[in-house]
This record gives sequence, C-alpha cells and structure tokens, in this order.
Amino acid sequence: MSKSKSSSKDTFCFDQKMVDAISAPVCIQDANGDFLGANRAFRTFFGFRHLDSREITDLYALLGGGAGQKNREVDSVILHAGGRETFEATVQRSGESERFVIFNKAAITDDDNKIVGLVTTLLDRTEQRKTEQQLRHAQKMEAIGTLAGGIAHDFNNVLTPIIGYSEIMRLMAQREEHLDSSSGQFIGEILAAAKRAKSLVEQILTFSRSREQKETPQYLHPIVKEVIKLLRATLPATIEVREDVDPECGMVSIDPVQLHQVLLNLCTNSAQAIGDEQGKITVRLAMSSPDIHGSDWVELSVADSGPGISLDLQERVFEPYFTTKEKGQGTGLGLAMVHGIVTQCGGRIELESERGNGTVFHLYFPCVVPVGDGMILEDGPVTSLGGTERVLVVDDQAAVLEVTKKILETLGYEVMTCLSPRKALTLFASNPYSFDLVLTDLTMPDMTGVELCIELKKLRATIPVILCSGYEAKFSEEELEAAGLSAWFTKPVTLQKLASMVRSTLDTV
Repeated sequence: MSKSKSSSKDTFCFDQKMVDAISAPVCIQDANGDFLGANRAFRTFFGFRHLDSREITDLYALLGGGAGQKNREVDSVILHAGGRETFEATVQRSGESERFVIFNKAAITDDDNKIVGLVTTLLDRTEQRKTEQQLRHAQKMEAIGTLAGGIAHDFNNVLTPIIGYSEIMRLMAQREEHLDSSSGQFIGEILAAAKRAKSLVEQILTFSRSREQKETPQYLHPIVKEVIKLLRATLPATIEVREDVDPECGMVSIDPVQLHQVLLNLCTNSAQAIGDEQGKITVRLAMSSPDIHGSDWVELSVADSGPGISLDLQERVFEPYFTTKEKGQGTGLGLAMVHGIVTQCGGRIELESERGNGTVFHLYFPCVVPVGDGMILEDGPVTSLGGTERVLVVDDQAAVLEVTKKILETLGYEVMTCLSPRKALTLFASNPYSFDLVLTDLTMPDMTGVELCIELKKLRATIPVILCSGYEAKFSEEELEAAGLSAWFTKPVTLQKLASMVRSTLDTV
C-alpha cells in the first residue's frame, strides 16, 4: 500500500487484486474512519457484488446495531492511539439470521509511523458457536439423563407400593365380592393416577435419552384421548381444545411415550402461538391414504387458530435450535424432535400454514396390522397365576419389599424377604434348595442384583432369578443368559404382570 498524493484526504491506495486474494473478509478505512474499500470476501459476506457501487461510506451503518456502535468506539481508540484490538460482536445481515463475528482491527501507519488508516479482518464464528452450543446441550442432556435415571429409580420405588397395595385391595375385594361401586371407582382412580405418574417418568427418561425406544404396535386413539384430557386440564380457559378422533384407526408401530411427547409438543406450540388471545386447537385422528399406492396410513393432525407461519420460516421450523420464541421460552428442539420421531417410525410430517390463517401439522404413520386385529384391552384374571412355591425377595427399599411380599402371598406363595443382598446370600447359603425362586432388585448397596445372581448360581446353578429395577434397563437374551437371569422387569410393575412372570418362570424350571 502507498500513500496517495492526489487525494486531499490523508488516505492511501491499495491493490484490489491483492486484498481480493485474502480469503477472510477485509475492509479498509482512512484516518478519519471513513470506509475506503473491501475485498471480495467482505462483499460476499454482506451480499454485495460491487460494494463501492452502492456508495457505502459508513461501515458502522452497514454493521448495524450493537456491532456498529462497538466498531465505532474501538476504531476511535485505535485511530487515536494506534495498536490492535480483537473483539466479538453480533452482525445482523439483511434478511438473514444473526452472525457471530470476531473483529480483528489494526492501525495502518506510514513511513513516519503516522496513523493513516485502519484495517479490519472479520472471522465468522457462527457455525463454531452452533457446534459449541450443540456440545453444551449434549453435555447438559447427559447430566439430565444421569439425574433423570436417579429420579426415575426413586420415583418408581415410591409408585411400587401405591400400585401394589391398590391392586391387592381390588383383588381381595373382588374375591370376597364386597367391593361397592364407589370403592371400586376410588381404587381405579388411584391406579390410573399412579400409572400416569409412571408414564411421566418414562417421558422424562425419553427426553433425557436415557430410555431405550420400544416401538410396538399401538392403537393411537387411547393416547390421543389421554393427551387431550391433559391439555384441557392445563391450558388456559381462553383456548378451546376440540377433538375429532376415530377409534377405528389402524395400528401404528411407535413408542407410546414418544407419541405422547409428539402430540404434547405440537399442542404446546399451538397454545404458545395463540398466546393470551381467544383461540382453539383441533386434534384429529383418522385413516388416510396420502400415497399413490393407496396404502393405509393413520393421519394425526393438530390445527390451531394462531397467527400462522410465514413461508420463509416454514422451511426452517424443523431445524434443530431454530425458534421464533423469546429467549427462555423454548430451545428450538421441539419440532426437530417431533420430525425425528415421526420419520423414525416410517412416517412423514407436513406443514400447512399462512400468515393470519393459523397452522396445521399433518402427521402420517403407516399401518402395521389390519384395523381391529391384535388389541388386548383388559388384563386377564390372576387367580390362575398363583402358586404355593417358596420365593426369596431381596430389595433395599422396605416399602417395596413389603408390598411385593403381600402381592405374592395374596397369590398363594410362601415368601421370605431380605433388605440386604449379603444377608440374602447368607440365608440362601444355609439351605440353597429351600427356595424355588429369587426375586431381586438391581441397584442395592454393597452388591447389585446381577452380582447377587452370580453368587447364588455358584451355590445352586438351577435356581431361577428374576431381576427388577427402578431404572428403564434393557437386557438382551444373551445378557440375561450370561448373568444367569431368568427374566427382568421395570418397577413399578402391575400385579398381573408380576403374577404372570413369576408363574411362567417357575413353570419353565
């Protein structure tokens, strides 16, 4: 660069080809801070093919907002005292999202060390910031997952006696045939509330990614009805929730907890879009044939009377971390999660919206079995699932231990209990053939249920062992066989399931 003698300003000329060869965006200002020129990368960054032709003389106006003001302040210091400065600021480009930019600034001096200008180099850190944000989110979700696992374990231990004693009451009353309608209804409500709480734990584990997905054939209408009931109880009275649910829709292979999460996400978004205004949300479930092959699909749609979504935003709503909500009101992950769950099930999602006319999300799921096949609505009787065998139950939670004992005794079994796995091992070692089955918790002090099983097998290789856990654990048949386990289940367990598992395990010995 050389100082210009033809200009009245204290400025300089620069080789445009030379600065265009620099890959980073670069711009030059004179000693007064006036914009002189920029390289091709700078023009591209701001969307101008020929920046000079637009007569951009105010760099600060081009940067806009806080970035413009920050640059003005730093430039003033450098042009007065010289030196270098590096800082980060947010740049709002025309019609685009914010960009996170590092500004590197340095004074330009002549042969006499007089400040004649300023050079600014830009480093766009937007993608790096996104990556860092995703990493922080992943770390946070990992921490949440660890916390959720512990909460789930404790919470399920609390739910176990609630569900267990309620089912014992119902079973005993049915046997003696003195259960009046009111008492039966109350017990039913207790069980329904406890099972909803269990479902809530599963949702927490699903969200924290600590839970294996369990895609099984499901009729969607019971889950849709449950979510609608929850929405009506929690949404403001200004928002009307309407339903149009066809109970004859076919079955879909999906994790029921994830479907619950999908529908809650969509309806929550709709409620937030409506805001404090009067409005309505319509949930519809029906059969559909959206493809040219005429295959049977189940369509689940959520429509709202909100302000709608503009066309330019519709293309981005399923992007992770994209949100139009105010800071603190959303992570930008809701619709991305919905999209991921739907596509993973072999389905697809469509958005229908325009400004001022509300929004409709159409979710299409392929049917996996013909309509009406394979659905079991009620548990069978447990009276035929009892026995007289001797069972050893091991759990470090006294309440869980006691209710499990009561359930098994109600079914006719003889039960011994131990709060400590080491005491259980000592008891078993005194007479290994005095027990027909061992039922043990997974997570206990001093020794896990798996470790206890291994030690028991050393004393008697044929003893059947059932493992129960407050965590949503998943064991393959190979892992069960390697540990010597006969079966496993997650707490809280229903009386029907426990009775069936114990009986089938004993019958296969």
